[in-house]
Amino acid sequence: MTGPGIETIDYAFVRLAFDGALAVVTLNDPDRLNAMGDEMAESLAAALAEIVKPRRRCRAVLLTGEGRAFCAGYNLMVSRKALAAGQSTIRPLGGAETLYHPMLRRLHALPIPLIAGVNGLAIGIGLGLVMAADHVVMADEAWMQTPFARLASAPDSGLSWLLPRAIGVPRAKRMLMRAERIDAATALAWGLAAESVPAAALPDRARTVAREFADGATLALGEIKALVADGLRQDLHSSFEAEARAVARTARTKDNLAAVRVFASKEQPVFTGE
Repeated sequence: MTGPGIETIDYAFVRLAFDGALAVVTLNDPDRLNAMGDEMAESLAAALAEIVKPRRRCRAVLLTGEGRAFCAGYNLMVSRKALAAGQSTIRPLGGAETLYHPMLRRLHALPIPLIAGVNGLAIGIGLGLVMAADHVVMADEAWMQTPFARLASAPDSGLSWLLPRAIGVPRAKRMLMRAERIDAATALAWGLAAESVPAAALPDRARTVAREFADGATLALGEIKALVADGLRQDLHSSFEAEARAVARTARTKDNLAAVRVFASKEQPVFTGE
């Protein structure tokens, strides 16, 4: 990505570009369909740490893949080579607790909107990345899959928790226990994607949506993210209390005041994320 005012940082297999208040993160190993290895996971964690630095003033993140895939899951070639060399065991997900799951926790904890532009297949941890997003734009040729059962493996990336809550237990079991491939139309019908567009239109549409979020009331959107996430783990009365505290916080923001000033008029508020 190039252009006036755009700053790009290249990590190992990840490209980060800052375009004003929008950060664009691109998984960048197209020859291996952006399969996730240790270096990519470390790079993604580093990019997320850069995005949340106050001086960056980021208000939304777009996550997508380079080439014809979004992310082909965990790169099993290292484990396959180790077994071929005579090793009797393999390291689970390259160390889920020490690298991959901490990276995913950081992704879920982003205080600003995360938009996924799913340009191609999203498998395993690739689907885990998608499930962290607040809005998913999916190419009509793309598809999703959890291949764990075919690999004789338990699921990872939080998918055993995320999928039942997103699509219900029966559908989650179809994906997890039968490794069913879910096309874009099904993903849209089940709510795994918010939009499906022709593949050629995916980059522009995903960026347009991400820009809309970046121009939004960032602090309020962050409160909404937190309330929805916490609400899945607490009772209704606790949610009432959490909402009251969040409303009090947003009432002190410049964006809230700007919106109230033009309420019931044809004028649109201009949000600054403050």
